[in-house]
Amino acid sequence: MGKFTRENLIGILRSELPRAMPLDIHQARELAARIVVAMAAALASGDGVELRGLGSLEVKTHPERRARVPRTGEPVTVPPRRRVVFHPGIELKAALRGTTPEAENNGKD
Repeated sequence: MGKFTRENLIGILRSELPRAMPLDIHQARELAARIVVAMAAALASGDGVELRGLGSLEVKTHPERRARVPRTGEPVTVPPRRRVVFHPGIELKAALRGTTPEAENNGKD
């Protein structure tokens, strides 16, 4: 199994959009780059990113905490940090389990 990369996205953009808006490889690369930059900017500003059918990305802030250096036992302060968290959508969960989205959603409403 491989990874889905930006190049895969570029290939899909080039093959799926020609009817409405034909793209050459440079335009497809620029479009893919703009999508990634827009998503990163939204996350950096604290907004979430929702991709219907796939899931959502959100920024979670972990507060400052006390910890110890394992080797010496010396106490240290771990600074606050921000992490991106992915929450898979119902359609993605269903695809991974080989079921339908309706089966995944039963009993959750």
